[in-house]
Formats: sequence, C-alpha cells, structure tokens
Amino acid sequence: MKNRFALITLLLFVTAVTVHAQITEKGPYTITQLQPNVFRIEDSNKNNPAGNHFDASGKPVVNNCSDMYLIVGRDKALLIDLSNFITWDTTAITSLRSIVYDAKGDRTLYITGTHRHGDHTGMLPAFKNDVKIKFWIQTAEYAGLNLFPENRVTDVADLPSLDLGGGYIVDEIEFPGHTDHSTVFFLRGKNLLFTGDGIGSGHGVWIFSYDGFLKYKASIDKLIAYIEDPAHKVDAKKLLVYPGHYWQKREKENLPMQYILDMRTLIEKIKDGNTDEHLVSFNSYLNREYTYGMATITWNKADQLKYTALK
Repeated sequence: MKNRFALITLLLFVTAVTVHAQITEKGPYTITQLQPNVFRIEDSNKNNPAGNHFDASGKPVVNNCSDMYLIVGRDKALLIDLSNFITWDTTAITSLRSIVYDAKGDRTLYITGTHRHGDHTGMLPAFKNDVKIKFWIQTAEYAGLNLFPENRVTDVADLPSLDLGGGYIVDEIEFPGHTDHSTVFFLRGKNLLFTGDGIGSGHGVWIFSYDGFLKYKASIDKLIAYIEDPAHKVDAKKLLVYPGHYWQKREKENLPMQYILDMRTLIEKIKDGNTDEHLVSFNSYLNREYTYGMATITWNKADQLKYTALK
C-alpha cells in the first residue's frame, strides 16, 4: 500500500509538471499552458523567435511579439488581447482561429482587451465577423476607434466580473496610466494577473504624460490595496503577473508581487528625486528610465522634475 501511494504521488507530480511545461507551436504562434485551462499565446515561433535575433540571411531583426491569454471555463472561454497583426506568416488568421476554437470547443467565446494600442488589437480580423463571439471590454478605452461590433459588446463597467463556469471567474480592474483606461484582469483564486502594458513587462512601463504618471501612481496604490484585501483571496506570495510582452521580462524568472511593490517604491523615490536614472531616446518625450529593484518606469525628465517639486 505504501509503495502504491508513492507511485500515485509520483504520477500526480509528473502530470502537474507536464501540464505546466507543455509548449506547442502552430503557424506563427507558440502556445504555453500556464495552468490547467489557462494558455499564453505568443506571436513567435522557431523561425521568428521573441526579441532580438538573426534571420536566415544573417540580418539582425527584432520580433517585439505580444501575448494573448486564453482561459477556458466549463461554459465560456475568454481571450485576453489580440497581439500584433501578423504579416510574416500567411497562416496567421487560420492558425489563431484554430488554436482558440479547438481549445474552447462548443463554449461561448468572449474577447477582451487590456488597452487600445495596435500591438494588442492586431488580430481582431480573425474574430470580428464571427457573430457567435462576444466582446467584454472597457468601452471608454476604445472610444472613437470603431473596432468592435456594438451589438455584441458588454462594457466591463456594467459587468466587472465574468464567470466562465467551473470555478473560473475573471475580475477586471481599470488601471489608468499607460493609457487613460487600461485594464488588468485577475483570474480569481488562481493568483494570476494579466496586465497587458499596464505595469510594464519587466523591462519598463511607458508613461506618455505628466497626468498619465499621476494616474499610474494611483493605479499602483489601488492594485496593491486590492491584492492585500482579504476579501479578494489573493495569495501575494504566489501571485504571478503575466504582461503583454512576456519576452521583455528577460532574465527575470517571473514577475511576482515584488515587481508591483518595487513599482510603488520606485514612484516614491522619483518623488524624492532619489532614484537611478538613465538617458534613453525612444521618442521626443520618453527620454529617461527610472529604476529600482525589479521595476523600471520610462518617462520624461522635465515632468519628473515637475513631479519632484510638487508639494
């Protein structure tokens, strides 16, 4: 009996490791299973891997791939974000539809987004004309873009949680800063947080205005308060952040709660004028990186001085 118990325990362990390590490719996409029924879909493959690399001719290229996350409940499935529009593989639309439709089966598919930028809405053409698909979005974020069919849209303001069935419930939190109405999503009870570009991807969060920085500070404070509230049943020690550009976490093994706490500390240090900073030139406005611990904020020097002088 003792040996039988040991064998069962070993089999359960092997199964769990296999589930978490399962990685497959289809067309231009790499699919990683994060937990049972939870998948990360990255627009990269062996021929065009994430980040900096050389193509077949030896030319240096960058694949700034973007991530989608698929959660499959008992009754419904939810796809978070729609990555870049892929032109380097002609099978992109059919491959993505196959990945998502095969995983969801006969469940109703909902699609949501973290924010309005094109590298997170690019593959909407793969799904927009499917009348069976519903969209659960922060409509204020997409105002004026005419992206989603109005008759199939539910505003997260009217439905802040989406119950997918079987214990898979997704809660949304508006998270202004990177954009005016960025949104992050908790998978309730699973200690998974999907953030798009809202708090950066490990390399840094881009803040495009002075007002955006003030909103970002408030959002970080609100997020930490949410996590620390026992009513939300988030285990901060087990929390993992899954951002919109997963590859940018680089040498970091993962993005845990400490990443969020370091962001709060970094904001405090920016206020005190006491942080490591580096000159950058992403564009005319984004000219400084401020760092502390795991956190990086890419912002503007003049606005940082204005904020530091604020009483």
